[in-house]
Amino acid sequence: MPHSIPVLCYHNVSRADGHTPERFAEHLAAIRDAGYRTISARELVACLRGEAPTPAKACVLTFDDCHLSNWTMAAPLLAKYGMTGVFFCVTDFISTGDKRPQLAPEEGGPELLSAPESFRRALDAGDLSQFMNEAELKALIQDFGCEVYGHSARHQGAFRSLIKTASLADAHAHWSAWGIYTQQQRQAAQASDLPQFETGSAYTYNGYWPTLPATEGSAEAGGGLYYRRRTDAERRAFCLEDFKRCLERIRDINGYGDEQYFCWPWGQYDALSESCLREAGFTAAFTLERSANTRGTNPLRIHRIGVGKTKDGAWVQSRLRMYAGSLSARLFFKYLRKRPEIKSVLYMTDSDKLSGGSRQMVNNILGMRASGLRVTAVIPPGSEISTALAPLTTGDNPVEVVEFGGFRQYVRAASFVAALARRVEADVVHTFHARAYKSAALAKLKGARFSLFVNRGVIFPPNTIFALYCLAAAGVTVNSLTCASVLRTYQVPQNRLRLVYNSFLPEEGALPPERQARKKRGVRVLYVGNEAPAKGFDVFLRMAAELVARRVRDVEFVAVGVRNMRPFEELLTPALRLRLRVAGHLPHDGVLRELMDADILVLPSRQESLPNALLEGFACSLPAVVTDVGGMPELVHDGVNGLVRSSGDAVGLADAVARLADDPGLRLRMGRINRLLVARHLSNAAKTLTLLRVYFGEALFEPLPIENLARQVATEISLTGLQEGAPCTHSKA
Repeated sequence: MPHSIPVLCYHNVSRADGHTPERFAEHLAAIRDAGYRTISARELVACLRGEAPTPAKACVLTFDDCHLSNWTMAAPLLAKYGMTGVFFCVTDFISTGDKRPQLAPEEGGPELLSAPESFRRALDAGDLSQFMNEAELKALIQDFGCEVYGHSARHQGAFRSLIKTASLADAHAHWSAWGIYTQQQRQAAQASDLPQFETGSAYTYNGYWPTLPATEGSAEAGGGLYYRRRTDAERRAFCLEDFKRCLERIRDINGYGDEQYFCWPWGQYDALSESCLREAGFTAAFTLERSANTRGTNPLRIHRIGVGKTKDGAWVQSRLRMYAGSLSARLFFKYLRKRPEIKSVLYMTDSDKLSGGSRQMVNNILGMRASGLRVTAVIPPGSEISTALAPLTTGDNPVEVVEFGGFRQYVRAASFVAALARRVEADVVHTFHARAYKSAALAKLKGARFSLFVNRGVIFPPNTIFALYCLAAAGVTVNSLTCASVLRTYQVPQNRLRLVYNSFLPEEGALPPERQARKKRGVRVLYVGNEAPAKGFDVFLRMAAELVARRVRDVEFVAVGVRNMRPFEELLTPALRLRLRVAGHLPHDGVLRELMDADILVLPSRQESLPNALLEGFACSLPAVVTDVGGMPELVHDGVNGLVRSSGDAVGLADAVARLADDPGLRLRMGRINRLLVARHLSNAAKTLTLLRVYFGEALFEPLPIENLARQVATEISLTGLQEGAPCTHSKA
């Protein structure tokens, strides 16, 4: 039977981590007792190229990362058993200095830390003491007869998906996060809350990288960060620079000239990174794929067997037998499978209005574009949404807008959706409003290959067969627990529901300045809505009239969005007319100005989902008085960041406003909580991250941590010495 050469992969040899010296010695004895000899990487590559015969009972021992224990523990043991090894080092981690004693820590040798802690220190503080230095690497070659090659310049990790695995403060957070987040991000306030996601090789995956959008300033940890997908061109440039730097450094150390070998970080590679490796000048590469290493094996894809730290000598001998024959080695194969990355998202709506739901779809599109994904938007011809999307259709990573008005013809529309999804290579299709989801679901049933998500942002009862369409979807995104509750009563399974709260997108790219305490007479109470009965403007007027009748002083009322006052004339007492200003319909920036000039936001709705005005008021540091309808009680916890009263209860609303009007410190504290809530959890970056986690398959259904934020604000106020009863304002009424 033709021979194959097994290649074993080790990392560190110490009691702190990896294989203990006793276990490693057991492995070497097992290799010797099985009649195997160790050969060099050069001998192995010569066999693969057909320049030398493939020997029987030969193996290669490799060591990744060049942890200090490879010098103090592994090298002396190799010498003791008359064996050789191949060591792969991260060249940016090679320092200068004298050779350290080859002794265990308890015998006077250097301290040995775990591999994760060693990497974390190197990436976080530039502490390279846990890796072999230049003198030790050269001694391996000259004094021990071993070989030393490159293992990349940086061993750079990437977030290969956005499935959350930990936070930076967690003990099990992967060390690679310290090389993914910048030092500035790691040292920011609340940095311990920075999320950790599934990691992989930055040489193999484009990855999703934490970045601030160009229009924003500093951000709260995890709230203002977008996770941007790197382009193929960017990854190619990164690989070439890293590989060339690695080759130049290692060539100076090993003196092997142009015959330089490489070990893939995490054992992972793909066609792009492999082409960069060849271009950089490497002539062979080691993976963590398992198969035969024999004549004709591609030297750039040398197979290795990872050796777990719990494996004993008998296990090593069994693997030598399995992988010493070319037929059995091919039988027990394991090849790398690159995990999918989300690259392209298709949004669709049949609405021609720039409503609250449409604005949230636009927010999603902007967030995905900022995340480096290719975005396509399908809207009806002549839709108002096109105006909002126009600025996104030019510049870097432009959004493609496709006009389509045929969603009423479901079968024809399904063919359109399937064809468009193929053309743009959509990984995700996310539908908004009434009809688009039906066509997308039919396209899925006909074999279209994308993950379908259906947005449901209202609390009204759905179509009676809505649940059947949802079975074709990977998830149904809802913006409140109330909406989810309604859908469950219509048989939409809980395992399909994904909670994604609305986001606030500031006009100028940053949140309005935080309000500060200062003296002022008068309180401005603001209504934002329209004159529809569902919005409760008549309730607002009755509330205002109640406060005027009580002779509550220094309170004025402003209504934004109301165009026709005629139906409400009988509610306007002479005294109320003097205190009421009806601003009418305003552009979005005008609404924000009114919010900044207000002191209390009142939303007296009879029927509601999750109004954008509430988030906008939060961003402007306003406390809110709301009714207990829709998703509003999820964002306003009574007595914490606002006050909640029953729908239609004008007297109760008047009591709530009077309480806030009389307590400026309470208004300030509630407003701070609300602004922090937006910065951390309701910013567009935070929503984008939540959506991407949902697109990657996380079944997110997490309420907002409002109580925790309230405790944090209370602590901050206590530390700053601000008295809750102190007067506060931001502008003169």
